[in-house]
Amino acid sequence: MEKIKRYKYYFQQLKEPIIIEAESRNKADSILISLNNKSGNWLDIKDLFDLRVESLVIGVSNKKIKGKNYLWVGKKYTKNGWMEEEKYLKIVINNQKQHNEK
Repeated sequence: MEKIKRYKYYFQQLKEPIIIEAESRNKADSILISLNNKSGNWLDIKDLFDLRVESLVIGVSNKKIKGKNYLWVGKKYTKNGWMEEEKYLKIVINNQKQHNEK
């Protein structure tokens, strides 16, 4: 199973990067091309000035989804690999309590 990575595409005309999470650079490029086609081909590859790749780290990598904070937990634990931060912290605290009681 390939690891999910975060690909950040920086374009001249955008203040923020376009961020795509994918299993490979080819898949991320394919998603970007599809997104560009669906939005009227307004992105030009000549305007791409930087591409950064980030590995997602369990319990550290985060993002907001619909205003809630999520942490990366990996696809072994959730369908999409992300868990609400509150739920994650409850699990970690509960595990620490159980460990300390032993």
